[in-house]
Amino acid sequence: MFNVMLKKWVGKGELDYERYLHTDTLLSLQSPEGELVSHDELMFQIVHQSQELYLKLASREMVEVVAEMDRDALWAVVARLARVQKIIAGISAEMAILETMTPAEYQVIRRSLGNGSGQESPGYNTLRHAADGLEAAMERMLARRGLTLFQVYSAGGPKDLQHVCEQLLTVDESFQGWLYAHYQLVRRTIGIDRTVKALDGLPSQVLQARMTLPLFRALWDVRVELTAGWKREGGYAPGESRTGGGCPMAAMNAMKDTAVHAPVAQAHAPVAHAHAPAAHAHHAPVAHAAPAHAHEARTGGGCPMHAMHAPAAHASAVHAPVAHAAAVHAVHAPVAHAPAAHAQPAPASHVAHAPHAAPHAPAAHAQPAPAPHVPHAPHAAAHAPVAHAPHAPAPHAPVAHGPHAAVPHAPAPHGPHAHSHAAHVSAYAHAQELRSQS
Repeated sequence: MFNVMLKKWVGKGELDYERYLHTDTLLSLQSPEGELVSHDELMFQIVHQSQELYLKLASREMVEVVAEMDRDALWAVVARLARVQKIIAGISAEMAILETMTPAEYQVIRRSLGNGSGQESPGYNTLRHAADGLEAAMERMLARRGLTLFQVYSAGGPKDLQHVCEQLLTVDESFQGWLYAHYQLVRRTIGIDRTVKALDGLPSQVLQARMTLPLFRALWDVRVELTAGWKREGGYAPGESRTGGGCPMAAMNAMKDTAVHAPVAQAHAPVAHAHAPAAHAHHAPVAHAAPAHAHEARTGGGCPMHAMHAPAAHASAVHAPVAHAAAVHAVHAPVAHAPAAHAQPAPASHVAHAPHAAPHAPAAHAQPAPAPHVPHAPHAAAHAPVAHAPHAPAPHAPVAHGPHAAVPHAPAPHGPHAHSHAAHVSAYAHAQELRSQS
Protein backbone atom coordinates (compact mmCIF):
# COMPACT_ATOMS: atom_id res chain seq x y z
CA MET A 1 0.00 0.00 0.00
CA PHE A 2 1.22 3.49 -0.87
CA ASN A 3 0.90 6.14 1.86
CA VAL A 4 0.28 9.44 0.08
CA MET A 5 1.30 11.51 3.12
CA LEU A 6 4.61 9.73 3.69
CA LYS A 7 5.04 9.00 -0.03
CA LYS A 8 6.29 5.54 0.96
CA TRP A 9 5.23 1.95 0.39
CA VAL A 10 3.90 0.35 3.59
CA GLY A 11 3.71 -3.40 4.22
CA LYS A 12 7.02 -4.61 2.85
CA GLY A 13 8.62 -4.71 6.31
CA GLU A 14 11.23 -2.08 5.35
CA LEU A 15 10.10 0.93 7.45
CA ASP A 16 11.23 1.64 11.00
CA TYR A 17 7.74 1.04 12.44
CA GLU A 18 7.54 -2.34 10.72
CA ARG A 19 11.04 -3.39 11.65
CA TYR A 20 10.56 -2.42 15.30
CA LEU A 21 7.27 -4.35 15.72
CA HIS A 22 8.21 -7.19 13.35
CA THR A 23 4.93 -6.65 11.59
CA ASP A 24 5.97 -8.81 8.65
CA THR A 25 6.23 -11.79 11.03
CA LEU A 26 3.32 -10.79 13.27
CA LEU A 27 0.81 -10.45 10.45
CA SER A 28 1.87 -13.74 8.91
CA LEU A 29 1.06 -15.76 12.05
CA GLN A 30 -2.60 -16.23 11.07
CA SER A 31 -3.92 -18.66 8.50
CA PRO A 32 -3.87 -17.20 4.97
CA GLU A 33 -7.18 -16.11 3.52
CA GLY A 34 -7.31 -19.09 1.21
CA GLU A 35 -6.87 -21.57 4.09
CA LEU A 36 -9.54 -20.28 6.51
CA VAL A 37 -12.21 -22.89 7.25
CA SER A 38 -14.66 -20.22 8.44
CA HIS A 39 -15.09 -16.51 8.09
CA ASP A 40 -14.76 -16.21 11.93
CA GLU A 41 -11.51 -18.19 12.13
CA LEU A 42 -9.31 -15.14 11.65
CA MET A 43 -11.08 -13.43 14.56
CA PHE A 44 -10.71 -16.59 16.65
CA GLN A 45 -6.96 -16.75 16.04
CA ILE A 46 -6.25 -13.03 16.55
CA VAL A 47 -8.15 -12.83 19.86
CA HIS A 48 -6.34 -15.87 21.27
CA GLN A 49 -2.95 -14.69 20.01
CA SER A 50 -3.42 -11.24 21.53
CA GLN A 51 -4.45 -12.86 24.81
CA GLU A 52 -1.20 -14.82 24.85
CA LEU A 53 0.74 -11.59 24.35
CA TYR A 54 -1.09 -9.79 27.15
CA LEU A 55 -0.66 -12.74 29.51
CA LYS A 56 3.06 -12.66 28.76
CA LEU A 57 3.12 -8.96 29.67
CA ALA A 58 1.11 -9.49 32.88
CA SER A 59 3.44 -12.32 33.97
CA ARG A 60 6.53 -10.16 33.43
CA GLU A 61 5.01 -7.30 35.45
CA MET A 62 4.23 -9.69 38.31
CA VAL A 63 7.85 -10.83 38.40
CA GLU A 64 8.86 -7.18 38.76
CA VAL A 65 6.40 -6.83 41.65
CA VAL A 66 8.18 -9.67 43.46
CA ALA A 67 11.49 -7.78 43.30
CA GLU A 68 9.89 -4.51 44.42
CA MET A 69 8.04 -6.16 47.28
CA ASP A 70 11.23 -7.83 48.53
CA ARG A 71 12.87 -4.40 48.89
CA ASP A 72 9.72 -2.88 50.44
CA ALA A 73 9.13 -0.46 47.57
CA LEU A 74 5.42 -0.46 48.28
CA TRP A 75 4.51 2.59 46.18
CA ALA A 76 6.03 0.90 43.12
CA VAL A 77 4.27 -2.34 44.06
CA VAL A 78 0.85 -0.68 44.16
CA ALA A 79 1.40 1.12 40.84
CA ARG A 80 2.58 -2.03 39.05
CA LEU A 81 -0.24 -4.15 40.44
CA ALA A 82 -2.70 -1.57 39.10
CA ARG A 83 -1.18 -2.11 35.65
CA VAL A 84 -1.48 -5.90 35.96
CA GLN A 85 -5.13 -5.52 36.91
CA LYS A 86 -5.84 -3.37 33.84
CA ILE A 87 -4.12 -5.88 31.55
CA ILE A 88 -6.24 -8.74 32.87
CA ALA A 89 -9.38 -6.61 32.69
CA GLY A 90 -8.50 -5.91 29.04
CA ILE A 91 -8.26 -9.58 28.04
CA SER A 92 -11.50 -10.23 29.90
CA ALA A 93 -13.23 -7.58 27.81
CA GLU A 94 -11.83 -9.15 24.64
CA MET A 95 -13.96 -12.24 25.30
CA ALA A 96 -16.96 -10.19 24.19
CA ILE A 97 -15.52 -10.18 20.65
CA LEU A 98 -15.62 -13.99 20.53
CA GLU A 99 -19.22 -13.94 21.75
CA THR A 100 -20.22 -12.48 18.38
CA MET A 101 -19.49 -15.92 16.92
CA THR A 102 -22.49 -18.21 16.60
CA PRO A 103 -22.42 -21.84 17.86
CA ALA A 104 -22.67 -23.09 14.29
CA GLU A 105 -19.62 -21.15 13.18
CA TYR A 106 -17.60 -22.40 16.16
CA GLN A 107 -18.55 -26.01 15.47
CA VAL A 108 -16.91 -25.62 12.05
CA ILE A 109 -13.73 -24.07 13.52
CA ARG A 110 -13.63 -26.67 16.30
CA ARG A 111 -13.03 -29.51 13.83
CA SER A 112 -9.60 -28.06 13.02
CA LEU A 113 -8.43 -27.43 16.63
CA GLY A 114 -7.30 -30.96 17.36
CA ASN A 115 -7.31 -31.71 21.09
CA GLY A 116 -6.36 -28.20 22.08
CA SER A 117 -7.47 -26.78 25.44
CA GLY A 118 -7.10 -23.61 27.42
CA GLN A 119 -5.14 -25.62 29.99
CA GLU A 120 -2.34 -25.83 27.41
CA SER A 121 -2.05 -22.03 27.14
CA PRO A 122 1.54 -20.87 27.83
CA GLY A 123 0.20 -17.50 28.98
CA TYR A 124 -2.24 -19.04 31.46
CA ASN A 125 0.35 -21.37 32.97
CA THR A 126 3.06 -18.70 33.13
CA LEU A 127 0.72 -16.29 34.90
CA ARG A 128 -0.15 -18.85 37.53
CA HIS A 129 3.53 -19.59 38.07
CA ALA A 130 4.28 -15.86 38.47
CA ALA A 131 1.39 -15.56 40.94
CA ASP A 132 2.94 -18.31 43.09
CA GLY A 133 6.14 -16.28 43.32
CA LEU A 134 4.16 -13.16 44.16
CA GLU A 135 2.29 -14.93 46.96
CA ALA A 136 5.62 -16.07 48.43
CA ALA A 137 6.89 -12.47 48.30
CA MET A 138 3.79 -11.34 50.20
CA GLU A 139 4.51 -13.90 52.93
CA ARG A 140 8.10 -12.65 53.22
CA MET A 141 6.85 -9.06 53.51
CA LEU A 142 4.53 -10.01 56.37
CA ALA A 143 7.31 -11.96 58.10
CA ARG A 144 9.59 -8.88 58.02
CA ARG A 145 6.88 -6.92 59.82
CA GLY A 146 6.15 -9.75 62.21
CA LEU A 147 2.47 -9.76 61.24
CA THR A 148 -0.16 -12.19 60.02
CA LEU A 149 -2.84 -11.43 57.46
CA PHE A 150 -5.41 -11.49 60.25
CA GLN A 151 -3.49 -8.76 62.11
CA VAL A 152 -3.09 -6.72 58.94
CA TYR A 153 -6.84 -6.75 58.28
CA SER A 154 -7.92 -6.32 61.90
CA ALA A 155 -8.93 -2.90 63.21
CA GLY A 156 -5.85 -0.75 63.63
CA GLY A 157 -3.76 -2.85 61.23
CA PRO A 158 -1.06 -1.16 59.10
CA LYS A 159 -2.73 0.72 56.26
CA ASP A 160 0.16 0.39 53.83
CA LEU A 161 0.11 -3.40 53.99
CA GLN A 162 -3.67 -3.40 53.82
CA HIS A 163 -3.49 -1.39 50.60
CA VAL A 164 -0.95 -3.75 49.02
CA CYS A 165 -3.01 -6.79 49.97
CA GLU A 166 -6.16 -5.21 48.59
CA GLN A 167 -4.39 -4.51 45.30
CA LEU A 168 -3.34 -8.15 45.13
CA LEU A 169 -6.94 -9.14 45.75
CA THR A 170 -8.11 -6.82 42.95
CA VAL A 171 -5.69 -8.52 40.55
CA ASP A 172 -6.98 -11.91 41.68
CA GLU A 173 -10.58 -10.82 41.26
CA SER A 174 -9.89 -9.60 37.72
CA PHE A 175 -8.19 -12.90 36.91
CA GLN A 176 -11.22 -14.85 38.09
CA GLY A 177 -13.39 -12.45 36.10
CA TRP A 178 -11.43 -13.41 32.98
CA LEU A 179 -12.00 -17.12 33.72
CA TYR A 180 -15.70 -16.43 34.23
CA ALA A 181 -15.88 -14.62 30.88
CA HIS A 182 -14.30 -17.69 29.28
CA TYR A 183 -16.80 -19.92 31.08
CA GLN A 184 -19.70 -17.87 29.71
CA LEU A 185 -18.18 -18.05 26.21
CA VAL A 186 -18.05 -21.85 26.40
CA ARG A 187 -21.56 -21.92 27.82
CA ARG A 188 -23.07 -20.01 24.90
CA THR A 189 -21.13 -21.89 22.19
CA ILE A 190 -21.07 -25.57 23.21
CA GLY A 191 -22.94 -25.56 26.55
CA ILE A 192 -21.99 -26.53 30.10
CA ASP A 193 -22.90 -30.05 31.10
CA ARG A 194 -21.26 -33.26 32.23
CA THR A 195 -22.13 -34.79 28.88
CA VAL A 196 -20.37 -32.04 26.91
CA LYS A 197 -16.71 -32.92 26.48
CA ALA A 198 -14.05 -30.39 25.84
CA LEU A 199 -11.39 -31.14 23.25
CA ASP A 200 -9.08 -32.40 25.99
CA GLY A 201 -11.72 -34.94 27.00
CA LEU A 202 -12.83 -33.27 30.26
CA PRO A 203 -16.49 -32.33 30.79
CA SER A 204 -17.17 -28.62 30.30
CA GLN A 205 -18.67 -28.65 33.77
CA VAL A 206 -15.17 -28.60 35.34
CA LEU A 207 -14.87 -24.98 34.25
CA GLN A 208 -17.24 -24.01 37.05
CA ALA A 209 -14.65 -24.97 39.65
CA ARG A 210 -11.71 -23.53 37.72
CA MET A 211 -13.20 -20.07 37.33
CA THR A 212 -13.32 -19.60 41.11
CA LEU A 213 -9.82 -20.97 41.70
CA PRO A 214 -7.95 -17.96 43.18
CA LEU A 215 -4.36 -16.89 42.69
CA PHE A 216 -3.89 -15.84 46.34
CA ARG A 217 -6.05 -18.14 48.43
CA ALA A 218 -4.84 -16.75 51.78
CA LEU A 219 -6.27 -13.32 50.96
CA TRP A 220 -9.72 -14.86 50.55
CA ASP A 221 -9.46 -17.15 53.54
CA VAL A 222 -8.70 -14.28 55.93
CA ARG A 223 -12.18 -12.89 55.20
CA VAL A 224 -13.69 -16.08 56.54
CA GLU A 225 -11.49 -15.85 59.63
CA LEU A 226 -12.49 -12.25 60.30
CA THR A 227 -16.17 -13.02 59.92
CA ALA A 228 -15.89 -16.00 62.26
CA GLY A 229 -14.89 -13.63 65.08
CA TRP A 230 -17.63 -11.10 64.35
CA LYS A 231 -20.22 -10.38 67.05
CA ARG A 232 -23.60 -8.72 66.72
CA GLU A 233 -23.28 -6.85 70.03
CA GLY A 234 -22.21 -3.21 70.00
CA GLY A 235 -24.32 -1.93 67.13
CA TYR A 236 -27.60 -0.04 66.86
CA ALA A 237 -31.03 -1.46 66.16
CA PRO A 238 -32.66 -0.15 62.94
CA GLY A 239 -34.41 3.13 63.74
CA GLU A 240 -32.65 3.51 67.10
CA SER A 241 -31.23 6.92 67.98
CA ARG A 242 -27.47 6.90 67.44
CA THR A 243 -26.45 9.48 70.01
CA GLY A 244 -22.78 9.69 70.73
CA GLY A 245 -21.82 8.23 67.37
CA GLY A 246 -20.45 9.88 64.27
CA CYS A 247 -17.96 9.08 61.52
CA PRO A 248 -14.39 9.20 62.90
CA MET A 249 -13.15 10.82 59.67
CA ALA A 250 -15.81 13.55 59.96
CA ALA A 251 -14.68 14.28 63.52
CA MET A 252 -11.06 14.53 62.38
CA ASN A 253 -11.98 16.88 59.53
CA ALA A 254 -14.02 19.04 61.90
CA MET A 255 -11.00 19.40 64.18
CA LYS A 256 -8.86 20.41 61.20
CA ASP A 257 -11.43 23.00 60.09
CA THR A 258 -11.52 24.45 63.61
CA ALA A 259 -7.75 24.77 63.67
CA VAL A 260 -7.70 26.47 60.24
CA HIS A 261 -10.48 28.98 60.95
CA ALA A 262 -9.56 29.75 64.58
CA PRO A 263 -7.22 32.68 63.69
CA VAL A 264 -9.94 34.24 61.53
CA ALA A 265 -12.53 33.88 64.28
CA GLN A 266 -10.16 35.46 66.81
CA ALA A 267 -9.41 38.31 64.42
CA HIS A 268 -13.12 39.12 64.08
CA ALA A 269 -13.81 38.71 67.80
CA PRO A 270 -13.18 42.40 68.74
CA VAL A 271 -15.90 43.49 66.32
CA ALA A 272 -18.57 41.75 68.36
CA HIS A 273 -17.53 43.53 71.56
CA ALA A 274 -16.55 46.92 70.23
CA HIS A 275 -20.11 48.12 69.85
CA ALA A 276 -21.47 47.43 73.29
CA PRO A 277 -23.19 50.73 74.11
CA ALA A 278 -21.77 52.78 76.97
CA ALA A 279 -23.86 53.68 79.98
CA HIS A 280 -24.58 57.23 78.76
CA ALA A 281 -23.86 56.98 75.04
CA HIS A 282 -26.59 56.91 72.38
CA HIS A 283 -26.05 55.63 68.83
CA ALA A 284 -27.77 56.79 65.71
CA PRO A 285 -29.17 54.26 63.22
CA VAL A 286 -26.57 53.03 60.74
CA ALA A 287 -27.04 54.13 57.14
CA HIS A 288 -25.32 51.91 54.56
CA ALA A 289 -23.08 53.62 52.05
CA ALA A 290 -24.15 53.93 48.42
CA PRO A 291 -22.28 51.77 45.85
CA ALA A 292 -18.96 53.23 44.81
CA HIS A 293 -18.69 54.61 41.25
CA ALA A 294 -16.14 53.22 38.82
CA HIS A 295 -13.90 56.26 39.17
CA GLU A 296 -14.34 56.76 42.90
CA ALA A 297 -11.36 56.25 45.18
CA ARG A 298 -11.79 53.09 47.24
CA THR A 299 -9.93 54.05 50.37
CA GLY A 300 -10.10 51.50 53.14
CA GLY A 301 -10.98 48.63 50.81
CA GLY A 302 -8.89 45.63 49.90
CA CYS A 303 -9.40 42.02 48.89
CA PRO A 304 -11.20 40.05 51.65
CA MET A 305 -9.07 36.95 50.90
CA HIS A 306 -5.90 39.02 51.35
CA ALA A 307 -7.14 40.16 54.74
CA MET A 308 -7.86 36.56 55.74
CA HIS A 309 -4.32 35.54 54.80
CA ALA A 310 -2.70 38.36 56.72
CA PRO A 311 -0.42 37.23 59.58
CA ALA A 312 -2.28 36.29 62.72
CA ALA A 313 -0.23 38.78 64.73
CA HIS A 314 -1.74 41.66 62.73
CA ALA A 315 -5.30 40.35 62.60
CA SER A 316 -6.52 42.59 65.40
CA ALA A 317 -4.78 45.60 63.90
CA VAL A 318 -6.35 45.03 60.49
CA HIS A 319 -9.86 44.88 61.92
CA ALA A 320 -9.37 47.57 64.54
CA PRO A 321 -10.49 50.46 62.25
CA VAL A 322 -13.71 48.59 61.53
CA ALA A 323 -14.34 47.68 65.15
CA HIS A 324 -13.83 51.24 66.38
CA ALA A 325 -15.23 53.12 63.41
CA ALA A 326 -17.78 54.78 65.64
CA ALA A 327 -15.13 56.19 67.96
CA VAL A 328 -12.90 57.50 65.16
CA HIS A 329 -15.59 59.07 63.03
CA ALA A 330 -17.33 60.57 66.00
CA VAL A 331 -14.33 62.84 66.52
CA HIS A 332 -13.52 63.75 62.95
CA ALA A 333 -16.79 63.67 61.05
CA PRO A 334 -19.22 66.55 61.77
CA VAL A 335 -22.51 64.65 61.76
CA ALA A 336 -25.69 66.23 63.08
CA HIS A 337 -26.85 64.63 66.31
CA ALA A 338 -30.00 62.61 66.55
CA PRO A 339 -32.18 63.20 69.62
CA ALA A 340 -31.33 60.80 72.38
CA ALA A 341 -34.95 59.71 72.74
CA HIS A 342 -35.08 58.37 69.17
CA ALA A 343 -31.59 56.88 68.88
CA GLN A 344 -31.22 53.11 68.64
CA PRO A 345 -28.08 51.02 68.93
CA ALA A 346 -26.75 49.77 65.60
CA PRO A 347 -26.51 46.00 65.17
CA ALA A 348 -22.94 44.82 65.37
CA SER A 349 -23.37 42.62 62.27
CA HIS A 350 -23.90 45.71 60.06
CA VAL A 351 -20.67 47.28 61.13
CA ALA A 352 -18.70 44.04 60.88
CA HIS A 353 -19.67 43.53 57.24
CA ALA A 354 -19.87 47.12 56.01
CA PRO A 355 -16.63 49.03 56.49
CA HIS A 356 -18.24 52.16 54.97
CA ALA A 357 -21.26 52.20 57.25
CA ALA A 358 -22.24 55.58 58.68
CA PRO A 359 -20.42 56.52 61.86
CA HIS A 360 -22.27 56.48 65.15
CA ALA A 361 -23.49 59.75 66.46
CA PRO A 362 -21.59 60.96 69.50
CA ALA A 363 -23.08 60.82 72.96
CA ALA A 364 -25.75 63.33 73.89
CA HIS A 365 -23.46 64.96 76.46
CA ALA A 366 -20.63 65.80 74.10
CA GLN A 367 -20.58 68.26 71.18
CA PRO A 368 -17.59 67.84 68.88
CA ALA A 369 -16.05 70.72 67.04
CA PRO A 370 -14.78 70.32 63.47
CA ALA A 371 -11.12 69.25 63.36
CA PRO A 372 -8.63 71.12 61.15
CA HIS A 373 -7.56 67.84 59.51
CA VAL A 374 -9.90 64.95 58.70
CA PRO A 375 -7.91 61.81 57.86
CA HIS A 376 -11.08 59.78 57.47
CA ALA A 377 -12.80 62.06 55.01
CA PRO A 378 -13.23 59.37 52.33
CA HIS A 379 -15.28 57.34 54.79
CA ALA A 380 -17.33 60.26 56.01
CA ALA A 381 -18.04 61.48 52.48
CA ALA A 382 -19.48 58.14 51.49
CA HIS A 383 -22.40 58.57 53.89
CA ALA A 384 -25.35 60.77 53.33
CA PRO A 385 -25.65 63.28 56.22
CA VAL A 386 -28.61 62.80 58.49
CA ALA A 387 -30.66 65.96 58.84
CA HIS A 388 -32.05 66.36 62.37
CA ALA A 389 -32.89 69.17 64.63
CA PRO A 390 -29.85 70.95 66.06
CA HIS A 391 -28.76 69.74 69.42
CA ALA A 392 -28.25 72.00 72.31
CA PRO A 393 -24.66 72.54 73.40
CA ALA A 394 -23.65 70.35 76.30
CA PRO A 395 -22.58 72.07 79.49
CA HIS A 396 -19.42 70.02 79.65
CA ALA A 397 -16.00 71.40 79.04
CA PRO A 398 -14.91 71.65 75.39
CA VAL A 399 -13.09 68.63 74.04
CA ALA A 400 -9.57 69.04 72.78
CA HIS A 401 -9.14 67.98 69.15
CA GLY A 402 -6.24 67.00 67.01
CA PRO A 403 -4.72 63.78 65.71
CA HIS A 404 -4.78 62.22 69.19
CA ALA A 405 -7.81 63.94 70.69
CA ALA A 406 -9.71 62.02 73.34
CA VAL A 407 -12.88 60.33 72.22
CA PRO A 408 -15.92 62.26 73.55
CA HIS A 409 -17.65 59.19 74.94
CA ALA A 410 -19.17 59.06 78.34
CA PRO A 411 -16.69 58.18 81.08
CA ALA A 412 -18.30 54.75 81.56
CA PRO A 413 -15.76 52.14 80.44
CA HIS A 414 -16.51 49.82 77.50
CA GLY A 415 -15.33 46.71 79.32
CA PRO A 416 -12.22 44.66 78.75
CA HIS A 417 -12.16 45.52 75.04
CA ALA A 418 -12.04 49.28 75.49
CA HIS A 419 -9.10 51.08 73.82
CA SER A 420 -7.84 54.62 73.72
CA HIS A 421 -8.25 56.73 70.61
CA ALA A 422 -4.49 56.76 70.16
CA ALA A 423 -4.53 52.99 69.89
CA HIS A 424 -7.30 53.24 67.30
CA VAL A 425 -5.36 55.66 65.14
CA SER A 426 -2.18 53.57 65.43
CA ALA A 427 -4.01 50.41 64.47
CA TYR A 428 -5.67 52.12 61.52
CA ALA A 429 -2.32 53.44 60.29
CA HIS A 430 -0.82 49.95 60.57
CA ALA A 431 -3.70 48.50 58.58
CA GLN A 432 -3.27 51.12 55.88
CA GLU A 433 0.44 50.24 55.71
CA LEU A 434 -0.43 46.55 55.24
CA ARG A 435 -2.83 47.40 52.45
CA SER A 436 -0.28 49.60 50.67
CA GLN A 437 2.32 46.79 50.84
CA SER A 438 -0.11 44.28 49.34
